[in-house]
Formats: sequence, C-alpha cells, structure tokens
Amino acid sequence: LKVIGAGLGRTGTKSLYEAMRILGLGPCHHMLTLAGDTPRCIAFERAYAGEPTDWHSLMDGFYSTVGNPTADFVPDLVEAYPEALVILSVRDSAEAWWASVSETIRHVMSVPFGILVFPVPPGRHAWRVVRSVRRHWLKTYELDELGPEVYTRHNAMIRRIIPPEKLLEFNVKQGWEPLCEFLDVPIPDVPFPHANEREEMKRNLRV
Repeated sequence: LKVIGAGLGRTGTKSLYEAMRILGLGPCHHMLTLAGDTPRCIAFERAYAGEPTDWHSLMDGFYSTVGNPTADFVPDLVEAYPEALVILSVRDSAEAWWASVSETIRHVMSVPFGILVFPVPPGRHAWRVVRSVRRHWLKTYELDELGPEVYTRHNAMIRRIIPPEKLLEFNVKQGWEPLCEFLDVPIPDVPFPHANEREEMKRNLRV
C-alpha cells in the first residue's frame, strides 16, 4: 500500500477511489471491491472479531485503500505499511456525514436488509462485514447508538495517531490540487471525479 484512506464511508470515498485509479494508484480497495469476494469478506469478519490478520496477504495487489472496512483498521495498516501516506477524507460537518449515512449505509446495516440478501452467500457475507462495521463503531467510540459522534471521534483518533507530515485532510470539493500536491504527482488533465452521490446510491439500494 502506498496510500491509506482513513475517512469513513460517505466522505466522498467513491470519488477518491476513482481519483486513485486516474492517478495510477490503483487497484484501490473499496467496499465495492468486496462484492462477490466471499473469502475476503470472511477475512474482514475475522479481523473485526479480533483475530490475527496478515495485512500484507489480505491487501496483496492493492496500492491504495478508501472507506470502510479498511478505514476501521488504520492503526493496523500503518503498522504494516509504515511508509504509506494517509488521506482523511472529510465532509463539511459531522451532521452532513450523518445525514448521508442515515439515508444510505444505515439501511444496508439493518436486519431487514440482511434478511433480504441472506439467501445469496456473497450478499450474506458482504452484509456481515457491514454489520461488523456497525458493531465496531459502537464499541470503539463507546456509543449506545450510531450518530454524528462516530465521525467526530473517528477523525479525532486519526489526527492523534498519524504524524501531520503523513496526513492529508481532504474534502473532494477541493479537487485535484491539494491531493496531487500531497501525493507528489502531476495534476491530471481530466475533471476530478464526483461519483456515488447520495441519490445515486439510494437508487442502487432500491434496485
């Protein structure tokens, strides 16, 4: 890994995923890359359960990561890849993040959604990873229920453990310039990608 994405899902991670590909830092690990990959889903389930994880084996073939589940394992990943740079993707506010999560990811985390996909093994294991994300957030950030505090406490943890010279806080609204400067790569001659907007993801969830 050359770049570790520390931002939670719904912080522009799909756009950042596309940006990594354009910048030549792919393959990039994203929740979508787990779709249909049951062995890797199981490996993440076990990691969330606290079992020892060989991160070099699990992340083999990837040059970058964004979003969950890897954002929940930043301390482990920076230990395994000490030379990697870290990007903390952010929203305008914790409340904006939670509003987006409430209309998208929160539905995927629900038991009814799990019942819907349970008959299909790949869907079942992907849902179990998402449920593991939910349990991890509640336990790690000492919450009785999910809310904007997840975002606030997660970001505070990242700022605490990552040296400033290795950390970029990045809002996708900023476009290429700060990202390329941090990664020391040329600015591409294509527009910065803006993917997986809230309404698009809601449509995909309904399908």
